[in-house]
Amino acid sequence: MVMCARDVMRVDPMVARPGTTLPDLEQLLLSRRIGGLPVVDDGKLVGVVSRSDIVRKLGVEQVIAEQVAEFHRELAGYDDSQVPDAGAAQQVSARLEGVKVRDIMVEAAVTVTPDQPLREVAATLCERKVHRVPVVEHGRLVGIITTLDLVNLIAGGTFAEK
Repeated sequence: MVMCARDVMRVDPMVARPGTTLPDLEQLLLSRRIGGLPVVDDGKLVGVVSRSDIVRKLGVEQVIAEQVAEFHRELAGYDDSQVPDAGAAQQVSARLEGVKVRDIMVEAAVTVTPDQPLREVAATLCERKVHRVPVVEHGRLVGIITTLDLVNLIAGGTFAEK
């Protein structure tokens, strides 16, 4: 018997909403000790979001802050020792408070169907270099499979969180 996605997927997975703020998302990910979530709006999967998306956004914001600080240093004729950088850091922090999941999520989520053979699911995870795939049926999220789920299966564990 060929195992399919439905045989190992976690049903009723935790999700993020598009309007969730980055600080709230990070708190949720840290408290649940997970790396990412499917994003659902009005019952439909609209994307996925992960810690790497947050890190990518923080990296962009850091570069912007450094460029703004450099511009002001050059404009005012200051050297690095004369310009405090705390203001730039506070501005970055304030901007990030307003960033929402919809601003950083990956909309073109890699998905699988419930009847997809597990071998194909594993190949998808490897080929697309993702750690989780939402399981979707008729546009609706019905489950999720993570790399940890597959490792647990191989190790002979149980799916207590199912």
